[in-house]
Amino acid sequence: MYKKIFFLILISMLLVGCKHGEKSVKTVKNESGKNQNEHVIDKEEIDTIYAPLNGLPISQVSEQRPVAVMVNNFYLARPQSGLSNADVIYEILAEGDITRFLAIFQSNIPEKIGPVRSARDYYINLANGYHALFICHGNSPKAKQMMDSGMIDALNGLIYDGTLFKRDKTRKAPHNSYILKEGIEKGVAQRHYSYSEKVSPVGFTQEEVVFDNSWKNTEEVFIRYSHSANNNVTYKYLSANKQFERIQNGIVAKDALNGKELQIKNILIVEAQHKVIDSSGRRSIDLVHGGKGYYFVDGKYRSIQWKNINGRIIPFSLDGTEIKFSPGQTWINFVPSLNNVTIK
Repeated sequence: MYKKIFFLILISMLLVGCKHGEKSVKTVKNESGKNQNEHVIDKEEIDTIYAPLNGLPISQVSEQRPVAVMVNNFYLARPQSGLSNADVIYEILAEGDITRFLAIFQSNIPEKIGPVRSARDYYINLANGYHALFICHGNSPKAKQMMDSGMIDALNGLIYDGTLFKRDKTRKAPHNSYILKEGIEKGVAQRHYSYSEKVSPVGFTQEEVVFDNSWKNTEEVFIRYSHSANNNVTYKYLSANKQFERIQNGIVAKDALNGKELQIKNILIVEAQHKVIDSSGRRSIDLVHGGKGYYFVDGKYRSIQWKNINGRIIPFSLDGTEIKFSPGQTWINFVPSLNNVTIK
């Protein structure tokens, strides 16, 4: 009787230990049929969690709603604040030959983002692909119509200048409007917007990329947006950290918040039809029908086809297989023609 009770207590203790222990042992049988301990599996190895929009490991599941901010890229607006925290950044021409950024934050919302600039309809469509809270300062007529209709939850500096948005006195307007993290939080509360949700992840691979003969080596890629060096872009690969740096007019892009150079893991350059639609030089850009492009990672690149999948720009190999990004920050550059891209 006592042996039976002792045996039951021993089993209970073992069960509790398995439930609360930090490690478990995987057991396999060898050829002779005897049990062998294969290896100890760390609990952290099993339960690793990755940020949905950059694929990097995080300590706990995040239900932070993405925040998409229109960021000024005029040369007087550089260096911008907060870009090193962005998970995904789209770069697209606005009017003329000057680009603007749509910076999407989810894994880490910085204390200050900007300078913030005015919206265009195609940026709103891209932000909606992430169900993001959209932040801008100003708008085109079509963008205003989209925001007024409730197509997207938005905070516009035209309405909240000096309250949610703050001016930097060391810079001149319109290159000095910033949104603070506390301003975002106050705006969300005032407008009764959702600020937490389950975020649909971007496709990432946690494996080393296998480079077959469809990949070529690259040290540098140049995008010609303009006759002016102020507006053109060069990405250079840094083999020491397996990241790309970004250069405009000979200046390496840094984050004004921390002084650190931007570290870019993935670059996607995609060709889309651009049309000027009014006397102000505003454009329509075809985000829907897909097209040709290039994908760059780890000092390699390959030709791709891009598709718009539920509002997100996704690369596919030429045989139709979706390409998974490597963990890290991703830049997606739209160009009117791949002839504007030079790869060395």
